Formats: sequence, structure tokens, C-alpha cells
Amino acid sequence: MKNALFGILCMVLMAAFLLFPFETFGEEELLEMRVAKCVRPNLVVAEVLEKEEFKKVRVKLAGVSSPLEDPEAYRLALSRLRELVEGRKVYFDFALGHTPEEHPWVGYLYVQQDPEEEPCIVNAVLLCEGLVTLDERTAGRNLLGYLLSMQEKAKEAGVGLWRKIPKERKRKVDECPSCIIR
Repeated sequence: MKNALFGILCMVLMAAFLLFPFETFGEEELLEMRVAKCVRPNLVVAEVLEKEEFKKVRVKLAGVSSPLEDPEAYRLALSRLRELVEGRKVYFDFALGHTPEEHPWVGYLYVQQDPEEEPCIVNAVLLCEGLVTLDERTAGRNLLGYLLSMQEKAKEAGVGLWRKIPKERKRKVDECPSCIIR
């Protein structure tokens, strides 16, 4: 009896694999999109092919917070993001806990800089270069540790927002400024 049930179960599973694509039983594929415009260091406008037509969507980079308090760092981060993704084909994956019903979409952009290598996560590149800070509220729990380690790497290297600015040496003055007679 057990063998018969096992045989029926195997036949049903085999029929399911033959009738439906394999990807429905595995992880979701990354969405292919083209970045049309970089709005902020953590926000892009992209075109995604959906039902035979291109649809524009706003994409917020998960785990990335713009350096609003430092205008120079903001410009550098936006420039680097443009260099990495603007006008290029990229791949998108929703951050854990986020869905396509949200606007803007929240997730990770993957770009393949070298055909020989695996795609890199743009969010992590910006953090690793110290151009942005980590936003734990939007980062998916599955990549939070990785993104945190990228920010720590930038801090340890002292790059970008974490660069160490040398203190100015005080000049030795013979007289104090208030003692000078005018």
C-alpha cells in the first residue's frame, strides 16, 4: 500500500514538472530592467518589460540612505550610481518583505561589469565605497548582515564618508590675538 501511494506521488510530481516550468518550483528569477534616470543616490527610475510593454517604475535601493547632510558626498554618490547603472541593463530583486505592490519598489540592483564575473550588488558597492550609509529599515533581513559588513569595510578603510580628516595644527603665536595693540 505504501509503495503504491509513493508511486502515485512520484507520478504526480513528474507530471507537474513536465507541465509547468522548472522556475516555478525554485527561486524567482531576477527582473531585467534598464535604468532610465538616477534621481537620488538611493532612487532610480527604470523601465521593466511587463506583459509585452515597457513599464516605468521607481526603485529605491534597499539598505541605502542618501548622504543629505554632505552635499559633496551626495554628488559623488549620485555620480557613482550613474556610472554604474544609468542607461544600462541591470537586474532587480525585491528585498525580503517587499513586494511589487509597493511604490516605489524596494530592492537590490545587480549589474554585471565584467562578463567573466558574477553580477555585483550596486547597493553594496555604494556602501563599500563609503558613498552612502546603511538604512536598516529598508534592508531585507536576508542581506542586512552583508550590507552592514560592506559599511564596516568602508569605515575601516576610511573611505568616502568615513575618511579621516587630518586636524589642523595650531600655529604658534608669540602673542595672543587679544594682546595685539591696534
